[in-house]
Order: sequence, then structure tokens, then C-alpha cells
Amino acid sequence: MEHQVNVYWKNVLTIVPIVGAGVATITYLLRLYCRRVKRVGLLLEDYLMGAGLILSYCVTAFVVDTAFNGVGLPITSLPKYERMRIQFGSWMIQKFWAPSMAFVKISIVIFIKRLFGSIRAYVIITNCLVAFIATWALAALLTNTFQCTPVQYYYDKDLDGHCMPGQVQFFQAMGSIALVEDVIILCLPIPVFWRLQINRRQKIALILVFSLGGLVCIFSLMRLIEFREFQLTDLAASSAKESIWTCLELDVAIICGCLPFLNPLVQGVRNKVRSDASKYQSQPSAGSNLHLHSMRGNKGDFRELDSDCGASANSISRNATTSRQSSDMENNRQDVDGRSNNIRPS
Repeated sequence: MEHQVNVYWKNVLTIVPIVGAGVATITYLLRLYCRRVKRVGLLLEDYLMGAGLILSYCVTAFVVDTAFNGVGLPITSLPKYERMRIQFGSWMIQKFWAPSMAFVKISIVIFIKRLFGSIRAYVIITNCLVAFIATWALAALLTNTFQCTPVQYYYDKDLDGHCMPGQVQFFQAMGSIALVEDVIILCLPIPVFWRLQINRRQKIALILVFSLGGLVCIFSLMRLIEFREFQLTDLAASSAKESIWTCLELDVAIICGCLPFLNPLVQGVRNKVRSDASKYQSQPSAGSNLHLHSMRGNKGDFRELDSDCGASANSISRNATTSRQSSDMENNRQDVDGRSNNIRPS
């Protein structure tokens, strides 16, 4: 039974993070491609999103590493080296999760600031939000690093050391703050979009694109809920679900942060479809015109043929008339000659 549970979590913690990282990478590369299509150089938010993507690879790598070291099984059933690997992986995931989320969120906030920079309130809010996110990430990174003394005691319990009290509560607090940040970023552009002088359909489309960030809030909430079952004394059995939500939260945040930049790609596909549809609709009429032109050409040929035939007939008629006239003149001449001979004296 334990072996089956291990196989299940091994598959889940291998496939889901890798697929999520792959989709996030493709979305970011499409973002860079659209920048090139629009002939716009890379801006600060593009570099920040790229840094967040690279750091998310580290989170994915350590989650996959734990999948091959007995995650999902009771820690007492694992050999010592696997227990240490799982605890070390959990410690490293904490180091990369907060900085990665910070880069992604700050990238999105700077993009929103660039969109609404003419509104003073948005400039103030976005600047404060950037400072708050950076402070939160730095505090999370430092606390996660030095939560135990010595720092190696987190994953190597053979050392003589201790950890700070309330570690799980600290993780929950950091997760709660991250959730609040996600909700603020999600709601920030909606009031301006709703006041834009565009039709309702366009407004709803814009809001839906940004509302996809709601998935990030959902995954952040699920990760926060899983911390209730988080046991530092048995990370192998209690950290599997939390690792899944951590990877999905990062990957979906990157995907949602890149979607607003893919408009040139969507517009190009739409124009291609319209062009193909126009060509398909114009083919029958073009064929009909060609057929009609061909028929008109044939009729012209027929008229030319009729004209030639008529000219030939007229020529033959004229020749026949000329021949008859010549014959009549010859007969008249013979009659005259005959009468002349009869009149001569004997």
C-alpha cells in the first residue's frame, strides 16, 4: 500500500510541475515574440518576468527531486539519506518561492503602472505595492533561511541546534500576505477598464483576461489551506499537496502575467482566418466571372466565324453574278456577229 502511494505522488509531483513549467515557458517566449512583432524593445517588466520564470525552475527542480525520494510516505519508513533529501528540498523550495513570486508580481504591477501612469492615484498605489512586495519577499527569504540555528539543522537533525517557535504559523502568515497581494493586483485595473469608452463586449473581454489572475488567488488559497496539515517532523507525508499548489501558483501567475502581451499574436491569427474566409467566399464568384468571360469569348469567336462565313458567301455570290454577266455578254456578242454575217452581200 505504501509503495502504491509513493508511485502516485511520484507521478503527480513529476508530471504536474514539469508541464506547468513548460506552459509558462512557452507563454513567456510568445510574449517576447510579440514584443519583436510590434518592434518594441524589452522593458523592465519583461526582464522581471524572465527572472521570476528562472527562479520558478528551481522550485520545480526541487519539487521533482522530492518526488524521487519517498515523498508521500511516512518519514519513519524512509532511509536516512531520503529523509535528509526531502527536508533539504523543502528548505530550498522556501528560498526560491518568495523571490520568484516577488519578481512576477512586481512585473505585473509595473505593467499596470505603465498602463495607468497618467492617473496619479495609480502611480502612488503601484509604487507602494512594489515596495511592499519587495519587503515581504526579503523578509520571507531571510526568515526562511535563518529559521534554524545553525541553518543546516532544518534538514539535518543530527546536528546540535534548534528552530524558532511557530514555524508553521510563520508559513501561514507569509502565505496569507501573498494571497492579499494577489487579490489587490487582481482588482487594481478593473475600475479603469470599466470606465473606458469602449463597448461592453470589449470591456468584458479585458476584464476576463485580467480575471484569469483569479486562478492564482485560488491556488494561493489552496496552498494556504494545506499548511494546516503541514508537519515539520514529517515533511515526507505532509508536504506533497503543498508542493503541488506552490508550483501551480507560480506557473499560473507567470502565464497570467504574459497573456496581456499576446494581443499581436491573437490579432494575427484572427486576420489570417478572415483572409482565408474571404478567399474562400470569393472563389465561386471568381470562377463564375471566368466562366462568363469564357462564354463571352466563345460568343465572340462565333460572331467572328459567322462574319467570315457571311463574307465568303457574299464573295461567292459576287463571283457567280460576275460569271453570269460575262456569259450574257459573250452570248450577245455571238448574236451580233451572227447577224452581221447574214447581212453581207453574196
